[in-house]
Amino acid sequence: KSMGSSHSNPLRFIPRFLRQPRLKLAYVLALFRSSWWNIFFIYAPIYCVENGFSDEDAGLVVSLGAASVMFAPLWSRMGVSMGMRRFLALGYVSTGIVALVMAALSSIPTVGVALLIGACVCASWLDAVGNSPFVRAVRPHERPEMMSLYTTYRDVGRIIPQGAFSVILLVFPLPAVFVVTGAGMLTATWFTRYIPKRY
Repeated sequence: KSMGSSHSNPLRFIPRFLRQPRLKLAYVLALFRSSWWNIFFIYAPIYCVENGFSDEDAGLVVSLGAASVMFAPLWSRMGVSMGMRRFLALGYVSTGIVALVMAALSSIPTVGVALLIGACVCASWLDAVGNSPFVRAVRPHERPEMMSLYTTYRDVGRIIPQGAFSVILLVFPLPAVFVVTGAGMLTATWFTRYIPKRY
């Protein structure tokens, strides 16, 4: 009986997932991307309200940031000749740098908000690739089980940052969130070096 036709608990395939470096790489890259958006949706409104913006203004900032994903098809067409490795490296490094600059200038709220939206535009570059690293890495007969494991990055990308920042914010002010997030995206840039060149 093939793995693809099995209805067993997909958790039993965790060891098999972990033995495949390209699947692990796809998971890590997706986790960083998911974490960015979860952090933005939670902490961008808090930043806005703490700096004197109304709840409506905060909602507008979140909407503008989220709307940047509409650029993804454009980025995809622009980056078609770059190769996935360079494409994703550019997306992660630009998002990380803008987030760090935002943290440095967070005492100027209008600039901070503009940079947050700018970071979302950079992150939308990553959404142009989406789950392609996983699709290219997974074996066709393993796809159902591996997909069920892979998509846990969405929950992990929500739970881990919230847990980490609930501790960090006990000691540091809010901009520390964007320092850590920016550093995380730069870390993701380093991981892109392991994407196969043929991608």
